[in-house]
Amino acid sequence: MLTCEESQRAFSLYIDGELTQAARAALDAHLDVCPVCRRQFDRMRLTVRAFSLIERPAPPPDLTASISRALMVERAARKASPILSPVERIARWLEPRLMPYAFGAFYSLLLFVAVFGALRHQLQMLRNLAEAERLESMLPYQVTWVGSGTGDPGGYDVMRPLSPESLSAARSPFASQSPSLNPRGALAALARSSPSGDRPDDDDMIVVADVYSNGSASLAAVVAPPRNPRMLDELQDAFRKNAAFVPASLDRRPQTMRVVFVLQKMNVEDRSY
Repeated sequence: MLTCEESQRAFSLYIDGELTQAARAALDAHLDVCPVCRRQFDRMRLTVRAFSLIERPAPPPDLTASISRALMVERAARKASPILSPVERIARWLEPRLMPYAFGAFYSLLLFVAVFGALRHQLQMLRNLAEAERLESMLPYQVTWVGSGTGDPGGYDVMRPLSPESLSAARSPFASQSPSLNPRGALAALARSSPSGDRPDDDDMIVVADVYSNGSASLAAVVAPPRNPRMLDELQDAFRKNAAFVPASLDRRPQTMRVVFVLQKMNVEDRSY
């Protein structure tokens, strides 16, 4: 006994008379017991009969002549067209085949440019790290610790070079959070200088800087700019002149770290009371 699915697949062959005698008998047996398939079969048979009663359109009487004229025009156009060289034939043959690949290559180039632009800042940071390591390996470095003077039991002599062991012991509780300032660098000299410009009032700023392994630094962001713009210019000049901080090997800190600075310039007047 055929299933409903097998019977419905054989409807078209049954109507066209292409089933074998055994297949027709099996389908007839299924239709006798299945009212659903019998209804669908009757509907298909009526549809096929309705299509068979539609009058077929007759071709126009001048169809053959019009086809012949079109072929003659096409033949004449081909004879009138210039003969292509082998190079031109190859170019015409390659053009529709290489165009999709050219578009894909152009799209890939645009995608590469977009990704490279997004990663440009990270690549610049890696380049700065490599340059910092190169400078640290090439240049000798001497660090002195600025303390409160010889009268302070915990202080150091500013003229005595500090060894890595002494610096690590002195800053071990907080060296990983804040790098040690290079007392002979331009940033330390800027901190000891007078306020910029002619304005005598106090001024401060909050900036974010990246400190590298050799002690050099670069300005990353300005959180609160100063009232006097020259203070920000002097800070960036101090970063560019020399290493603002001691190397990471002396500080026992990470190779690269981001720190927040709160810098303030104050006009301190000498008064007598």
